[in-house]
Amino acid sequence: MPTFQLHTVYSPWYFLLCLALGIAAAWYLYRGDSGPWPRGIKWVLAALRALLITLISFLLLEPYTRIIKQEELKPTVVLAVDNSQSVKLFTSAPILTQTLQGLEGLAERLRGKGLRVEVQTLTANDSIENVALPKTSFSASTTNLHDLLDQSDKAYGQENLVATVLVSDGVHNLGPTPTYQFYKGKIFPVALGDTIPKKDVLLADVEYNKINYSGTSFPIKVSVQHSGYTGTNATVLLQENGKTLLRKNLTLPRSGRTETTFQLSTSQLGKKHYEVVVQPLAKEFTQVNNRRHAYLEVVKGKLNILLAAAAPHPDIKALRSALATNPLLNVEVVLGPFQTPKFKEKYDAAVLHQIPSLSGSGNDWLRQLRAGKVPTFYVLGAQTNMAAFNALQAGVQFPGAVGQYDEVQPLLNARFQRFSTEPLAKTRIPAWPPAFVPFGNWSLSAGTEVILHQQVGTVRTSKPLLVYKSSAPVPGAVLLTDGSWQWRLTEAADHGIPQIYDGLMTHVVQLLANRRDQKRLHVYPVKDVVGVTEEPVIQADAFNAVQEEIFGQKVSLTLTHEGGKKTQHQFEHVQGGEGLRLGALPAGVYRFSASAQVENKLYRDSGEFIIEQQQLEALSSLANHTLLDQLAQRSQTRLYYPAQLAQLEKDLTDANFKTILRSKDEEKDLMEQLWFYFLILGIALSEWALRRFYGKL
Repeated sequence: MPTFQLHTVYSPWYFLLCLALGIAAAWYLYRGDSGPWPRGIKWVLAALRALLITLISFLLLEPYTRIIKQEELKPTVVLAVDNSQSVKLFTSAPILTQTLQGLEGLAERLRGKGLRVEVQTLTANDSIENVALPKTSFSASTTNLHDLLDQSDKAYGQENLVATVLVSDGVHNLGPTPTYQFYKGKIFPVALGDTIPKKDVLLADVEYNKINYSGTSFPIKVSVQHSGYTGTNATVLLQENGKTLLRKNLTLPRSGRTETTFQLSTSQLGKKHYEVVVQPLAKEFTQVNNRRHAYLEVVKGKLNILLAAAAPHPDIKALRSALATNPLLNVEVVLGPFQTPKFKEKYDAAVLHQIPSLSGSGNDWLRQLRAGKVPTFYVLGAQTNMAAFNALQAGVQFPGAVGQYDEVQPLLNARFQRFSTEPLAKTRIPAWPPAFVPFGNWSLSAGTEVILHQQVGTVRTSKPLLVYKSSAPVPGAVLLTDGSWQWRLTEAADHGIPQIYDGLMTHVVQLLANRRDQKRLHVYPVKDVVGVTEEPVIQADAFNAVQEEIFGQKVSLTLTHEGGKKTQHQFEHVQGGEGLRLGALPAGVYRFSASAQVENKLYRDSGEFIIEQQQLEALSSLANHTLLDQLAQRSQTRLYYPAQLAQLEKDLTDANFKTILRSKDEEKDLMEQLWFYFLILGIALSEWALRRFYGKL
């Protein structure tokens, strides 16, 4: 029986003030001989007015009602049925039918003994549903036992859940392992399936890097698992477009698992789709698990860099050592006048030390590089032909002839954003020793950016020391001194490693060597092959000119479904972001094209992924009764088999689960309840009707 209570936010003693206010108002209105009403009617009218004023003023105390309901909760037993394909595939039909019929009878008998019994299974979208045991389809393509148990807990955890009977083969291939989770009710596992191993060989895993560089070797690591083929020779193939590229012969070990690695190298740029196949063996149980896909991308690898000087100089060793710290730079060093560049392959960038020179050494190389539109990093010095250099329009010019020199220290320009520098650079660069720079007013052409400024003594100037020009005819950079070798020596002596100098010079060269086939925008699926029960996710990487990752871009994506249907999507590339979730998609091959503004320029990328009707339930034909036994031990119960349902019923009955009483309080503001307003309205109308009837409003 519900209990009704009336409470106020403020002290209930204030109700006496409300009552006094109502009585005072009624007395004032109906005192003495006022009005034509008979004495008895006047008392009724006064009572109605006093009650009306009292109830209205009572609302100032913020009253609320509390209804207390008590209900009996019978002990709840959930029959959690594993609805996966493996149960039906690897449990004989007679045993499965007999078990379902036995469980149905068990549920009816438990209900007759005062227990509440619910039958639950997991749907394709990981939600539970009530089912009739004989109608269980056993059609789920994956098994998530944790979700099945956890969802049952959430549904009945507040309904006196005392036991969960888990009907499963123990095969678990999706989600957290249930043996490491906590569940509210005790678990009574009923074991189905076959524990006799089937002869099978499968590709357990394929590991590879999504981005690889041309001209370098990259691995594809394959894990092969087997059952019943110890000592047997197996052949693993790596294929592309149906053509076998590499082949590995393995002897399957007693341990049941072995690994091998395919080492690949290609000069072709772009997306690659490889297939790893283990050839079927005699009497193999299934061949569904003998094939895996690998999707990767090959981008421009080592950059060819020419480091040429008109004559030997300490700068050459410093620059060569700095560039050698980057394994993706292939540096060719040429010293004039007795050496000549090979020009066998096109250079991605060139570093020219005091070229064009006064002696003419190296000037022919410069003409070839200019004809080939090779981005060039000029290092100026005392032997540089300034008139010839000015004619190059490299971004900075020195009017007149060199006469005097300034001793200047480098000063980092914080506004230069084309590549990032280490935080240490702000303190280390000003500590480098002074270098000689021609004294005069250097003029910068349009589009030229300053990387390093000159500092003369303690005076910071706006004069350039190291500049970069990105505009036509070709990108270029200019260092106005040939004394940078001292910077590297000093930093190495002071800090052990010339980290800042090496990074600065490498970044400048990489910035120049940036070619159109280098990736500035990389849009890719997190998983190239996704099961139908999983959600495909698209991620993006964006890079600046020296291939450092940057964030904040809005990526527009067009997804083309296998049937030709196109859908539009958009997401933002943020650090640590989850990317673009595409939701549930049917099986098929999907292709996408994406675009984004990276540093005020539009870049595009494309790719593909596969939604696969994965046969995860067929990957292992062996029931995992060990997992079920571990669940039972954690609940201090035992593992049951289909022939032991009578014992399960006895154990559930002997547990003597108790019915509990649950009180439920429902609080509601009195001002939100219509009945109270109808009460006030009724009192007011009653007073009005009596006054009207007896002659005066």
